[in-house]
Amino acid sequence: MTPPALKYPEFRSYISGNFISNVGNSAQTWAIAWHVFQLTDSSFMVGMLGLVRILPLLVLTLFGGVLADHADRRKLLLATQFGMAFVALLILWLSYTHQVTVGVLYVLVALNAVARAFDGPARQSFVVGLVPLEHFPNAASINGVAWRLSDVLGPIVAGGFIASGSNGLTACYLFNLLTFIAVLVALWRLPARPPESTEGRPKNFKDVTDSIKEGLRFVNRTPVVRHAMWIDFWATLLSGAEALIPAFAVILGLGAQGYGILAASTGFGALLAAAALSFLPTIHNQGRWVVAMIGAFGLFTICFGLSNSLVTASLSLAAVGAADMISTVMRQTIRQLATPDAMRGRMSATSSLFHISGPQLGDFEAGAVAHGMGERFSIVLGGALCVGVAALWSRARELVNYQHRMDSEDKN
Repeated sequence: MTPPALKYPEFRSYISGNFISNVGNSAQTWAIAWHVFQLTDSSFMVGMLGLVRILPLLVLTLFGGVLADHADRRKLLLATQFGMAFVALLILWLSYTHQVTVGVLYVLVALNAVARAFDGPARQSFVVGLVPLEHFPNAASINGVAWRLSDVLGPIVAGGFIASGSNGLTACYLFNLLTFIAVLVALWRLPARPPESTEGRPKNFKDVTDSIKEGLRFVNRTPVVRHAMWIDFWATLLSGAEALIPAFAVILGLGAQGYGILAASTGFGALLAAAALSFLPTIHNQGRWVVAMIGAFGLFTICFGLSNSLVTASLSLAAVGAADMISTVMRQTIRQLATPDAMRGRMSATSSLFHISGPQLGDFEAGAVAHGMGERFSIVLGGALCVGVAALWSRARELVNYQHRMDSEDKN
């Protein structure tokens, strides 16, 4: 049986182009992490990538949300994708000419984050308009399948290129650049997506800041949306361990291909969970599942930190990815369906700020703790704290009791 969201050609076109591009982006992300570790032999320096990414996002994402609510979202996505493609071209050229340093990589990662600050809110609010609202939970699940499949393939591609020889990193960066063609073509073929209304469009900087404040007030006065953002932020801040994977691969005695498998494991588990969700009936008590999966995320992170082989580490990370995927789909469904369309761009910007800043700051935090106490201690401590976050938010009644049914029932 065909999932209902895939019956809509515009959604199919977008999701396929976006998937190909995301494989390239994922490969480049893991290649850069390996590149930094290769140049510095330091988990702390790899963790610094998270701090470098987060600074532009903190400054610009809320402005990106205003733009997503008052501009043609298709044109905005075309601009951000061209921007990220240009950064990919710079990385490729500098790698090919052997001019790459850690500082250069940090600068280019920051430039990529500038584009992502405007891309994230537009992307999240754009997908909602590609299918009828009653099929959005299914579209979110399919989007999760595509995203997580790219998270599986990207590290494997990166590991394969790195293992191929001295020019492997350059080949990986070239691969990423070429994959932008798919998403740009898909977006170009889609019709315009102007805002539903031009009323209230900002005319000056004060209007922009007022619009940002309006979005923040909406999130603050909508408890279920607010809780869905904060639980994700604290869980990923405290238990993020991706920055430690290059060092953990060394601890386990793995080479570049083993590193690729380890890095792909989280995405593989998330892919299986997203695939299951896309075919299962819609889950209505989304809030309760969010809290439960955050707790599972922490428990399996602890298992990863205690692993002594590629098999146990990969299985633990796969379980981490599955828990994160279920939580992500539930949180995305809560946020989008509890928000009116005129506010979705700004809400999505705030959500992007939480969703992206948590893992990026988590990478920095994990690297800093590992620098003083070791990688295993950092991972296990983060997992334990994540379990504590789930226990704390289990007392947030607005989130735990939230249910949304796509019939005539009112939102909780």
